[in-house]
Amino acid sequence: MTDIGIIGSGISGIQLALRLQQLGIAATVYSARDIEGLKSGRPRNFPARFAPTQERERLLGVSAWDFPDAQVHHWAVTVHTAGPVLAFPARLTPPSSVVDFRLYLPHLVGEFVDRGGALVVGEPAVEDVARRHDLTVVANGSHSMRELFPAAPERSPHTTPQRVLCSGLYFGIDEAVPHSLDIHFLPGVGEILRLPFYSPAGRADVLAFEAVPGGPLEAVSHMDAEADPGAFHREVLDRVAAYAPSLRERIDTSDFSLIAPGEVAQGGITPVVRRGWARLGDGRCALAIGDAWITNDPLTAQGANLGSHTAFALAELISTARGPFDEGFCRSASARLWEHARHVVEWSNAFLAEPEPHVAALFGQAAEDRRIADAFVSAFRDPVAMWRTLSSAEGVASFVSDCRKGRPAAALSGTE
Repeated sequence: MTDIGIIGSGISGIQLALRLQQLGIAATVYSARDIEGLKSGRPRNFPARFAPTQERERLLGVSAWDFPDAQVHHWAVTVHTAGPVLAFPARLTPPSSVVDFRLYLPHLVGEFVDRGGALVVGEPAVEDVARRHDLTVVANGSHSMRELFPAAPERSPHTTPQRVLCSGLYFGIDEAVPHSLDIHFLPGVGEILRLPFYSPAGRADVLAFEAVPGGPLEAVSHMDAEADPGAFHREVLDRVAAYAPSLRERIDTSDFSLIAPGEVAQGGITPVVRRGWARLGDGRCALAIGDAWITNDPLTAQGANLGSHTAFALAELISTARGPFDEGFCRSASARLWEHARHVVEWSNAFLAEPEPHVAALFGQAAEDRRIADAFVSAFRDPVAMWRTLSSAEGVASFVSDCRKGRPAAALSGTE
């Protein structure tokens, strides 16, 4: 009987374990923290899970947040240019789900254990795990795992952070439209985002700065929010007022606060693709997915969605394998997974640069035609089709034409 060892209890690791469990394949999850530990600590990310990921959760029987306070139904996009500001509202169909991983991961891990899955708490050496299982999958992006899977330079154009981040969970921010996200694109400066988020304290808002290094938004990423909360909040409000004044108007300073001390995530993320497999000392091999394999900047909100897609794709490869889980399998599986992942990586990296003229033109057309705006925002659920559209002027022209003719746009094909 096939037996799989999975190191890491993030979305990639636990969805892989749950899917293998459904397929009748034994899996053991090795988690650095137990279920109670997964509920605690600072926020590490603020994921938005699009429709295909939610559909996979329904297939797994772990969907638990299908209510408005945990959803985003609308986007308000503002592009600050040297000329007139471009702004457009759009409806996201289907809505995304926005749930704190301190709620999400314990729920999924708990379901896995309740269904008879094996959870081992600790951080064993990869070699020890490999000796116990037919295949070891590493889904944990810790520093030790990064050493095992070195960066692939041909797939990693960046060697330093392209954005310096400061994201917090707040009370005291109103929405112009219920269940909506605001995103302000500030060329050369970065981005400011606000989105509703279902947190351990209930409905709250994420306020996030993605600062171009050395730019005027970066300072807040280096401030200690706990040492001097007043100074931190003043800096946050000053930056929002200067660069997203329409958002600042909706913040009530008398109620504005973090939902609890420490509810801030700060730091730089270097986008990187690592080698997808590694040969261990005894000749066995380990396969990398999730954070052990790919780190994307969060701007396009693809991290959790790519992790979920990869988990299901790998479960299928494991369940249909006809030979040993050796180096040949790991090489082949990693190559197959990259066929999808490369589109996500290329799109995410492109969004960190100044927009190409055809992309800037698409923003302008979206501001003039609600059909284009709705289609563009809803296409975030399908990164393969989205990159096919945005990677060329011809792709954008075809997308716009389909929208104006009332045909389903290419990027809305639901191919993810």
